[in-house]
Amino acid sequence: REMLLKPHSKIQVIEGAKNNLPDREALKGAVAIQELAEGLTADDLLLVLISGRGGSALLPAPIPPILLEEKEKLTKTLASRGAAIQELNIVRKTLSLLKGGGLARLAYPAQVVSLILSDVIGDPLDIIASGPTAASSHNIQDCLQILTKYNLLHSLPKSVETVLSHSSTKPTAPEDYSHVYNIIIGSNALALDEAKRRAEGLGYATLILSAAICGEVGHIAALYCQLVRLGCLGLTGLGEGPQGDEVRGNLLQLAAELDIPGLNLAEFLQAMRGLG
Repeated sequence: REMLLKPHSKIQVIEGAKNNLPDREALKGAVAIQELAEGLTADDLLLVLISGRGGSALLPAPIPPILLEEKEKLTKTLASRGAAIQELNIVRKTLSLLKGGGLARLAYPAQVVSLILSDVIGDPLDIIASGPTAASSHNIQDCLQILTKYNLLHSLPKSVETVLSHSSTKPTAPEDYSHVYNIIIGSNALALDEAKRRAEGLGYATLILSAAICGEVGHIAALYCQLVRLGCLGLTGLGEGPQGDEVRGNLLQLAAELDIPGLNLAEFLQAMRGLG
């Protein structure tokens, strides 16, 4: 409520998706966006701001006859069984009118400009908030594989079965998205680069360990604990002794288990030698 609109403002605000879950208010907003996009012409410009954090939940538009509650229950079940955000969004896209490039298709022939805040490693446009303005790199077969992986394929609601059965499993020709401009304005990589620049400006020696750290929280926390431990040993002059060797061994083992892309662990260990 901090940003109140002026009286008679043309801007309409629809708040929904409390607790990052799609609800009736979010559905109301999605329907309003769908109707607006369908009414655009070649003379129009559609400006879209997409936030990866919660973006999928804010744009629920299930393909009929799927009900919002059915899609929400399926998403919750997948999450409870350990499905990754990428897997959740593939299923969401498959069952949605607006996700997976649906918003861009409805807005054609208007020009579409999307400003995107990414919450996904690598910034895949079709995964962030389930990609409402990006061509999907996945198809129905990917969705079916995920449902099979988590033992849900044979316990789906009838409505979901109907939609999946009417969707082609064959690859289709790429759709034309030449009217769409997707621009990443915020991401993990951009934030790391800016933090590095600021720290160096203050005189600190910096190293980005990785821009792709993800995994089970306990395992990632163990990696960081060992990094801090090695730093503390270095500051007390014990980094080159048996304790330091033990920590370095633990770090190398954890790094191998986590298999983090682009991990600059060797560079970090080299920088820590001689510390203190």
